Amino acid sequence: MRNSKINLKATVTSRGAATSYLKQPGDTVIVDRQGPRWLLLSCPCGCREELPINLDSRAGPAWRLYQNTKTGLSLYPSIWRKTGCKSHFIIWRNRIDLFVPLRRTHSDQAEIYEIGSIAEAVRELLPKHDLVPFVVIADALNAIPWDVLTVCRQLVDGGIAREGTEKSRGHFGLA
Repeated sequence: MRNSKINLKATVTSRGAATSYLKQPGDTVIVDRQGPRWLLLSCPCGCREELPINLDSRAGPAWRLYQNTKTGLSLYPSIWRKTGCKSHFIIWRNRIDLFVPLRRTHSDQAEIYEIGSIAEAVRELLPKHDLVPFVVIADALNAIPWDVLTVCRQLVDGGIAREGTEKSRGHFGLA
């Protein structure tokens, strides 16, 4: 797994205006026309391809953009290229993690605290007898899905929660 940072270069009103900003892997531009429409990204693997990522659900399947000054930019779900370089990565808190990790390690103590601060709220939303997808919990808490997944897996490691297997992987409940 390689980690790199998102380099948000600009917010523009047209896709044509974005290309000139995408020079290095991880360079990113948001196309915003009365709301975010596209995230354009220079592929983080270095293949130099420009990846258009739809943010507008009215135009078909769309990614969710989470952005603020405290947590930076996150995108859900992961990006998995089926052509070209076939990279698979997540964008989480201004970082690009190539080859989605099962467990993410954090070096920033403030970030660890912030993710840990939602642990009790996540635990309270875990069902006793069923399993629920982590993204449903994230939506209920208005939280970044990758943060909730991290907390759920920490709760599993602590014996408080359980995770489904196979098709239920990423679904959690109380242990």
